[in-house]
Formats: sequence, structure tokens, C-alpha cells
Amino acid sequence: MVLVHALGSNSGGQLATGDLDDVHHLATTRPLPESPTGCAKWRVCGGGNHTFMWTDRGPTLLGCGSNTDGELALSKEIASPLLCWTPVPFPGSHIQQIACGWSHTLLLNDQGHVYAAGSNTFGQLGAPSSAPWQRVAPGSRFVSIACGMRHSLALDTNGVVYGWGANRNGQLGIEPKGKQPNIPVTPVSRGLGPIAMMACGRTHSILIASDRMTVYVAGQDKYAQWGPSAWVSGTWRAFQLPRPALKVCSGWDFAAVLLEGEGHSNIAMWGRADQGQLACRVDGAYRRDLDYVELPDVSDIACGSSHTVALTAGGSVFMWGWNEHGNAGDPTLNNVYTPLCVHENRPQGAVGIGCGYGNSFIVS
Repeated sequence: MVLVHALGSNSGGQLATGDLDDVHHLATTRPLPESPTGCAKWRVCGGGNHTFMWTDRGPTLLGCGSNTDGELALSKEIASPLLCWTPVPFPGSHIQQIACGWSHTLLLNDQGHVYAAGSNTFGQLGAPSSAPWQRVAPGSRFVSIACGMRHSLALDTNGVVYGWGANRNGQLGIEPKGKQPNIPVTPVSRGLGPIAMMACGRTHSILIASDRMTVYVAGQDKYAQWGPSAWVSGTWRAFQLPRPALKVCSGWDFAAVLLEGEGHSNIAMWGRADQGQLACRVDGAYRRDLDYVELPDVSDIACGSSHTVALTAGGSVFMWGWNEHGNAGDPTLNNVYTPLCVHENRPQGAVGIGCGYGNSFIVS
């Protein structure tokens, strides 16, 4: 049996618990999904007030929460919010990845096609918004997607990143020019070489090169989102990681990279830190140099707006950061400044994690 537990903000019904109450202790979402076949796993990703769950090798997509702007890719005639997991039709036979902004969604299917749904106020869909799923950049094939609050990125099969949507802070790697109109689908990584992975913050974007050690950042730097950048490549700031990256994710104003290598200190972080985002207390509001989180054998990470969830190889789950809604695991609602073990490997270890902007999910 698959169990999906949730914590945190639930004002839009985005926890699939059947009500609109915030959750401060792990609660089971409903209905319980069927166990996937073979080695497939359930994945979870959320935005401001909506959440999706899908199997990485299966044909099922479930959604819950707000559909006010069509972010669940369902007809707006369907009563919203949806308080339990609800089947969502999608183009293609399998889902490769889902990414969520505040009120928009990107879907990457098994054919390498990207589709968008939800709010298009800032051009973040990259296509007209008249249908539940709109194809982005027809004719291109993609391998990864990412959403900021109001901007979007997609990585194609050649390692080129395309961006679209809001760019007021230069988060698309394009120099902002006054009251610049929303950016249509545009290659934004030209001159950087092939890109391997990427992530979006609220008003910044992070790319990691194919060497998995060179980091490029564009956009706002109010909270040191540029990190310890040592040189500039066009509009992108750049720096080196100490070890190859396995995954990058970003909160609104901070970032986390899962580094290759077993043992402790395999999460590097930088950026805003005044609410525990970097798993430590710091003087001031941010840290530009890399901080390292001391946890054993981390196998996956996920970031909400200002908190992080980490899964260990043994099936334990740790959380830290902003905790106003209990989303970082402490029912006192105090911010969490050191990794807090929320789920231990007994009796059933966790096999997956996910985040919305103000909530957390554990799959076991």
C-alpha cells in the first residue's frame, strides 16, 4: 500500500486531506493511490495552492487544490478547490516531469513535449491559454522543465535552455529594460555550452553545466541568490561547485544542490537564511558562500518557498526552514534552524518526497 503524508499550508485544499485546515502533524492524503507497477514511484510537486501527484512510469496524474486560474488543467466549471486527489487528463501516455509556479503548471511527457496550464498574466505559459493544456514550442523536444513564481524554463535535448514569462529582475538571463513586456519562448543559455540541470526561484534562475560543477545564476541578488559567483558570462553569473551535482532545487530566495559522494555534507546551499533556509543560524539575512548540511547519505532533496525536505537512502526524512504552517515539521510553528527528523525508517521507510510553496509531502 502506498501512503502519502502531508504537512503545511492547506488554504486551497492542496494537501488532499478532505478539508481546508493547515496540517501541523503528518496527515494521510486521500484517497490512497494504488501501488505503481514495477520500479515506478509516485512523485509529488506543488505550487502556491495546487498540487500534482503522478507515477514516473505510469499513465496516472492526480491533482488537488485550487483551479481558479486553470492551474490543475481542468475545466474552470469544475468546483474548486478540489479537496482530494482527482484524476487529471493529460496529453501523451506517460509523464516525465511536472513543475509548478504560483498559479501555473508545466508538464513534460514521454514524447519530450512540454505543455502548460494556468495563469498566463505574465506570459508564463509560453502559449495561448484557451485550452487546459497548451503545447509550448511545438517542434522542439525537451528533457527537463522548471517553474519560478511567474517564469518558466525548459531544457532541450541539445542542452539549450529556453525561457519565457516574467523577466523584471532578469531571471530569464535577459537584460531587463524598464517596463519590459513579458518574454516569449526564447533560448536563454546561448554561449554557456550544454546545460545538464536547472531550477527556478521566485525571481532568479539556476543552470548547471554538463560538467555538473559549473553553476550559472541570473536574476535578483537581494539575498545573495548569485552565490559566490566569481565571473560573468553575459547576463549570467557563474561559480564552481566542489563536487559534481546530482540535483539542483531552489526556494524563493535560496538554493540547494545535492552533491555526488556518500556520507555527510552532500547538500550545498546559499542565499536567504533568516528563517532557517540554510539549516543554520547566521548573522544577517543571507549567506553568499556555500553552506553544507550535515546529514547522512541524502538521496533526494526538494524545496518549498522557504523550506527544504531531504530524503536519506535509509528512508528517513528531514526538514528545515520557514515553518509558519508547520510545513518544516515542527508543530510549534517555530522556524526550524537545524534538520529535523520528521519520518524515520520504521515501520515503513519513505521512498519519495515533494514540496509545494508552503507544504511538504512524504511518500512511503
